[in-house]
Amino acid sequence: MLQFTTIADAKRKTGLSYLGATSSSAKIEKSEKKDNTLTYCLYLAPADTSGYNVCTASTPECRKGCLATSGRAKMDIASGANVIQNARIKKSRLFFEEQDFFMNWLVKEIEGAKRRAEKNKMNFAVRLNGTSDIDWKNVYLNDKNIFQIFNDVDFYDYTKNPNYMKHVPANYHLTLSYTGRNWNGCKTALNNGHNVAMVFNIPKNEPLPKKHRGYDVINGDITDLRIKDKKGIIVGLYWKNIADKKANEEVKNSCFVIQKNDQNLEY
Repeated sequence: MLQFTTIADAKRKTGLSYLGATSSSAKIEKSEKKDNTLTYCLYLAPADTSGYNVCTASTPECRKGCLATSGRAKMDIASGANVIQNARIKKSRLFFEEQDFFMNWLVKEIEGAKRRAEKNKMNFAVRLNGTSDIDWKNVYLNDKNIFQIFNDVDFYDYTKNPNYMKHVPANYHLTLSYTGRNWNGCKTALNNGHNVAMVFNIPKNEPLPKKHRGYDVINGDITDLRIKDKKGIIVGLYWKNIADKKANEEVKNSCFVIQKNDQNLEY
């Protein structure tokens, strides 16, 4: 069993450079510029790619089209290095096999990021499910979950598990993700004042629809920070290409993605 002492010691013991980070993606960086918010984000190996399942409500389409292989990770895969993917697998295994060690390290990193935000006079937020869907309400360190440890910090995530939308801590904002198979659950969430994220197969130089099935659609790619979104709306996201070109085309044209000519759209 690993014992946590300092971040430097944790790096030596694991060979990892960090668990999470700020400015970790182009979209996260948009939150810094638009909302003056420094966001700490954690990326793990999605679904069961590490040998442990961190996405219990995933579907075949979202597993195949996961954004874990887009952006910087896509370039890493294309280079043949796979440094990012291998590190995420290692972090995921550490979370399940050495959870106290992992959580102590996570807390220290969040504390450090929070101090940087304060020093730079920025707001601060945390997103722990960058590429996972863990119910962090049930992960404890010294009898407290992360929302209780940092009760003055805003957390947010996307989830495909409707059960996670129940009994959400006051400082945790969750957006339910549309899978192409869960419209009834999404409709219930919308009518209860929650938001639903949907991916659209629309060119990025064209505007997203104004409505889908009668619900207002906002552009969720302007910023990653979902906390300030109005309630009961659809968070529209443009399709992002993934590394596997064949899978990219399959998923882009599947039920997971709303097509431009969908009869339920209003422009």
